[in-house]
Amino acid sequence: MESQPVGAIIVAGGRSTRLGRDKASEPLLGRPLLQHVLDRIAGLVSEIVIVRAPGQVLPALETATPITVAEDDYPGKGPLGGIYTGLVRSSAERSLVVACDMPLLSRPLLQELLRRGSGCDVVMPVLEYPEPLHAVYARACIEPIRTRIEADQLKITNFLGAVRVCYMREGECRAFDPDLRSFLNTNTDEDLERARTLLHAP
Repeated sequence: MESQPVGAIIVAGGRSTRLGRDKASEPLLGRPLLQHVLDRIAGLVSEIVIVRAPGQVLPALETATPITVAEDDYPGKGPLGGIYTGLVRSSAERSLVVACDMPLLSRPLLQELLRRGSGCDVVMPVLEYPEPLHAVYARACIEPIRTRIEADQLKITNFLGAVRVCYMREGECRAFDPDLRSFLNTNTDEDLERARTLLHAP
């Protein structure tokens, strides 16, 4: 990894329309989903910003890493607003951005994304599609993101043409996470059950 401190941003303010419940607080094996994510990134970064929706109550959390809880500056504008808010609140030059519903994040893969950050404003895996909520963003992204939000261009990848992007292809990701478990989002009860099974697996 780079010698300069890096941070992490956890986007926790999604609407959870498919699950129908707040995903950050959703229990999985006795702990909130958000705690599982924290556990996976603990020790990789020097600070964590958790971006919540207005009025959202987060579960009690345990981690030795300093945490800042920030209310989304652009509520209702989707994950792009959460990324912007996190980058503005973070003191780190680069931040790993993940969603709060990814309990199987691969530490080796996250470390590799952070290692590749030098010379890039964004380091983003590409599987079938780009994975913008499992990527590294530099502070250089703040203004291009704000410009897109103000123009109501809310697809995360819309701003990538304005910054330097380094992509990590599927085969490269599998070298660190062979089954690509890192990218499992728990959007439904079926996803939660799959995550429960995989967390029990050796």
